[in-house]
Amino acid sequence: MSLILCGFGPPKLIDRELAPTQRLTVGELRAWADADDLEDVTATAFIVYDMAHDRAVFTRAAATPLAPASLTKLMTALLVFERADLDATVTIEARDLVGDASMGLAAGEEVTVTDLLWGLLVPSGNDAAMALARYMAGSAGDFIDLMNARAVELGLSHSHFVNPHGLDALGHMSSAADLLAITQKLWGYPLFRAMVGTASITQAGHALVNTNEWLTTFAGVTGVKTGTTDAAGECLIASVEREGRAVLLVVLGSEDRYGDAERLYAAYEAATSRQDLDGRELSILNRVYGNAGVWYMQPAGPTPDLSAYGRGGLELHGFRRLEPIVSSELEHGARVGLFEWRMGDEVVATQPLVAR
Repeated sequence: MSLILCGFGPPKLIDRELAPTQRLTVGELRAWADADDLEDVTATAFIVYDMAHDRAVFTRAAATPLAPASLTKLMTALLVFERADLDATVTIEARDLVGDASMGLAAGEEVTVTDLLWGLLVPSGNDAAMALARYMAGSAGDFIDLMNARAVELGLSHSHFVNPHGLDALGHMSSAADLLAITQKLWGYPLFRAMVGTASITQAGHALVNTNEWLTTFAGVTGVKTGTTDAAGECLIASVEREGRAVLLVVLGSEDRYGDAERLYAAYEAATSRQDLDGRELSILNRVYGNAGVWYMQPAGPTPDLSAYGRGGLELHGFRRLEPIVSSELEHGARVGLFEWRMGDEVVATQPLVAR
């Protein structure tokens, strides 16, 4: 048996010349950006979350329990999507009509669970929330128990619900991180995405207008939900899709939720950059000597969709981790190692490294 000769011995052969030279962590770079670029964001807490790469790019007080206002309705919606018959009929009762934001229901009216979801998520109807809670559990109190039990199951340690609609109440709390997790669960339901992305609709005879003004004023917005109370201030969860990049913004306790969201998205765009590297232009230690002479190492398969984060975009590095091989068995396409895409010191994607 012989090893690839690259100047390093067993047990690992590593492309040191291509190793990252960045010594700050991604988290430290994010902290720099938070301190320098986002001071004008009025929100008490926020998260900018890159959906494709499962990465929180910017955060502030993400784990702090705060009044969530009508973002509470996302947990109500999650339980309905997970457990309810969406075609079932619900008869509205006077106790469902709690006031404030409403889809315009009347006692004695019959609507479907799907109709109520539209009323819950588009105009943020408190009447729809109460009717759904009663339908699901028999009473609002029993439904609240379901909400808190589900929060525990999901590991939402900063959330405690006192009602299904989000009106201010003592002890009614959630966090930006918990609300992001709820939204991620809901994102798996196409009907949910359709509802929160609809600016206006007539459903069961009720004209519904979305409280999320950003749907019609900011390019690329596809949802999700607003909330406003005295205790919570202005709240917003918004999804933005531009040039194939999908981002969720969570804004809590804001004085200007749409202005904050616009500033956060601008910071995201400024701090990210697409990398068009494919690993083939790297020339250091790219040769393997085998039975048929000189072979060249190249990453195999499609290049991962990668974005870099940091001040002006933290540079991605190609990092080749070579494996011992039997030179007599070397042939076209044979795996000779692993090509790691690294951002700072973090591996963000890998490709097989093969001989060509």
